[in-house]
Amino acid sequence: MNLKPLALAAAALTLAACAKTETPASTAPAAAVAASNAGIESCAKAALAQAPGELLQATLKSEPEGRVWEFEIKQADGKLFDIECSDSAGTIVETETRVASAADPAFAAIAKIDEAAARAKALAAKPGTVERVEFELEAEAKASYEYDINTADGDYRVEIDAASGEVVESSAELLEIGGV
Repeated sequence: MNLKPLALAAAALTLAACAKTETPASTAPAAAVAASNAGIESCAKAALAQAPGELLQATLKSEPEGRVWEFEIKQADGKLFDIECSDSAGTIVETETRVASAADPAFAAIAKIDEAAARAKALAAKPGTVERVEFELEAEAKASYEYDINTADGDYRVEIDAASGEVVESSAELLEIGGV
C-alpha cells in the first residue's frame, strides 16, 4: 500500500484542523501532533490493515493508559469501524464495530439501558453539550454508547457500557481531523 497519498492527506487535514478545531485549553493541536510518538501515519497504516477502507476521521485522545489515535473507517460495504492505536507503540489496542442505532439487533440484544439513561450518565461525568452519539459493538459481546461532549474545558469522548450503565472511558480529545 502506498502511504504517500495518506501522509499528504493527513498533513493537509492536520493543517486544516489546527486552524479550526477546538481542543482542551492546555494543548494546542500543533503541539499535540508534534508530541506524537508513533505518529499518525504508522497508526493509520495499522488501522487500515485491520479494517481496509476509507479513513473518515482521526482523533488523538488522552487516556489513562496513554495517548491513543482513534480512526473511523468506512468499508466499501458501508460497515463502520472505530480502531484505536497506541501512540507510544503504534499497535492496535481496540477495534469496535459501529451500528446505526440502539435498535440494531446485535446492539439491542446486549443493551440493558436505553440511550436517554446513557446520555444522562455521560453528561453527569462530563457536563456540556452532546455533539454526537455512536452505538458500538465491542469484543467479548459488549456494547457501548460513545458520546462526543463539548465542555467548558474542551472536547471529550465518554463511553457508557450499554449493559451496566457504567462509565467505561472518559478521554480528552487533543486533536480531531476530518469528521462525519
